[in-house]
Amino acid sequence: MTDRVDILLYVALSEEAESVLEVLGDQFRPKELKDANLTVFFGTVCGPIPGRDFNVAMVAAGKMGNTHSATVVSLLIEKFKPADVVVVGIAGSLANDMEPGDVFIPDGINEYLANSAAHGEDGDWTFRISGNHFLTSRRLLNRFQNFAYTRTSQYQTWLNRTRELRSALISKTIETALVNAGLEMRGVCKLYAGDDLKLASGPAVGKGKAFMEWIKRDVDRKVAAMEMETAGVYDAALVQAPAPRTIAIRGISDYADARKENIEATASGMFRALSAKNAIALFVCAVKAGLFEVEDFSAENSSGSSHPDRVDSRATMVFVIGGETGETADIDAELPRLHSASIKLGGALARAGAQLVVCSPFPDSADYYAAMGYAGAEAGGVIHFHSPNHPRVEEKRQLFRKTFGQPNLTIQDWNYPVPEADEQASWSQAWLLAQLQALEKADVVLALGGKASKSASTLLHLAEAKGLPIIPFAFLGGAAGRTFQRRNWAQCNPGFDASILKSEGSVGQAVRIANHLVLDRVRRSKAGGDRPKTMFISVSRQDGAMGAALGDVLKSHGIEVVLGESEIVPDQLIPVTIEQALRRCDVVAVLWSRSYALSPWCYDELALALNLEALGEMKIWLFNLDDSSIVPSQARKLPAISARSEEGLRNAVKDLLS
Repeated sequence: MTDRVDILLYVALSEEAESVLEVLGDQFRPKELKDANLTVFFGTVCGPIPGRDFNVAMVAAGKMGNTHSATVVSLLIEKFKPADVVVVGIAGSLANDMEPGDVFIPDGINEYLANSAAHGEDGDWTFRISGNHFLTSRRLLNRFQNFAYTRTSQYQTWLNRTRELRSALISKTIETALVNAGLEMRGVCKLYAGDDLKLASGPAVGKGKAFMEWIKRDVDRKVAAMEMETAGVYDAALVQAPAPRTIAIRGISDYADARKENIEATASGMFRALSAKNAIALFVCAVKAGLFEVEDFSAENSSGSSHPDRVDSRATMVFVIGGETGETADIDAELPRLHSASIKLGGALARAGAQLVVCSPFPDSADYYAAMGYAGAEAGGVIHFHSPNHPRVEEKRQLFRKTFGQPNLTIQDWNYPVPEADEQASWSQAWLLAQLQALEKADVVLALGGKASKSASTLLHLAEAKGLPIIPFAFLGGAAGRTFQRRNWAQCNPGFDASILKSEGSVGQAVRIANHLVLDRVRRSKAGGDRPKTMFISVSRQDGAMGAALGDVLKSHGIEVVLGESEIVPDQLIPVTIEQALRRCDVVAVLWSRSYALSPWCYDELALALNLEALGEMKIWLFNLDDSSIVPSQARKLPAISARSEEGLRNAVKDLLS
């Protein structure tokens, strides 16, 4: 097979992997990765088009849990760049009509214990749930929901295969024993796909009725099954740009209550093997039927080459805030102007590859219309909704998904506590908490209007205090207008004509303006304000090509380049060698990525650089190569430039040095 990987299969435990590999066949061969403690099985599954096989990589992680799955999948996505990530394995049913041997594809994933809090004292306390929510790829889910009608022959092949597997694994003796134990089943495999049914993903194994009832009552009544890995997989895929499609195919091995142990005692693991094999058999038949084909939805709107005016965003997360002001001369025209500008702004951010951060899913805000424009651009990307976890809010978010959802658009929910009292003052505090958390994620803040007496004004003051790049479009007045007036543009951003922000036409230039302000923020970090003479490049081995591209452009500007690996000598400890190399440089260029985050040597270099930077002895230029989250807390405070390609990195450095 070629080095290309079309589909990444994630399997948690060796027991599941054994069943999966038995169905996939001997052509899947193991390969131990040199740069990770993992063994990946590579093979192909034929597609519906002759000569078009799908290259599949299957990893058996050998451990349960969302933390491990997120770590492994993040590494493998970075390494293989798959179009699809598929979780295959077993799960416990929380629905009486979903029985062992069935296969379940969830509409969404609820990481139910994430962001939770315990309230109370002594023996009187409560546990408040505020989980993370992830959606299965809408395109893949739709195809599986209609599999029986669109690809009837392959679907029937799968059903026949499940009957053969059941006959081979579940003997008449086991069937009789199940009936005698009060566990009579229909005996025919059924596919459950979507229909708003959720998969609970967390750190607990369900073995009791009380726990199952708590999940259904206090977490989500639409949870139909539970397991321990899928939330981590979906979360790892989410931060990619563009994000791979994600789907979970879970075989139902038992019920997540007391019946679990009864089934195990009676069938001795046979249903675990059956459910895993039914799940992977469905995957194979789906690939052969063409359900994993990838369409280029932008082809009909594209001439086949990049638009000459396209600008890539140098900011990863862009926070949009604002709303009506009541200050414009024509009050009746204010809202249409706000909505039009917000839609235009959202579209520009999507086309530039930025991720959009908003809070309110209600159509009386700039947030909602910016998200509408972002989705309407049909450019993929990620929208982050930071909101209180309340049914009224969730209803609006679900309506937004149904109305504006796109196959390659990820909508990520960030949930926060709801107010204890259903009154305006309490709700204002709940929304402010969500907005403050959103501000923590932002690389750039864009403001449109907003009442000067409301939270938009507070957020803009805080953004200024944090030193974040702020683009306050002033044509509607309000909080954005006041921020525009009080900023010393000549001092903060010399060379930038801020008067453009008074014009509605400036909204279409938002990305160019943001890029200018991001570079200005990094320029202010240059040692002594002068061009550096010597730069240390801190880069992971996997990103060596990006490091070489950076080195070439620095050398072309007469800057000496220092690489840690080239400084190592046999008669000195490596940490001492690296520190000496760092100390003789003016600037350290950190090329952050998921690979960087997994490298102990890179972490040591970054830690040394951060210590020297704190002492004022050097400066750090931070480039984010894959828009992944910056992990060290001290590094998160640094201005970062998003550089997703060698060309983007070269252009950013040339602009910094100009």
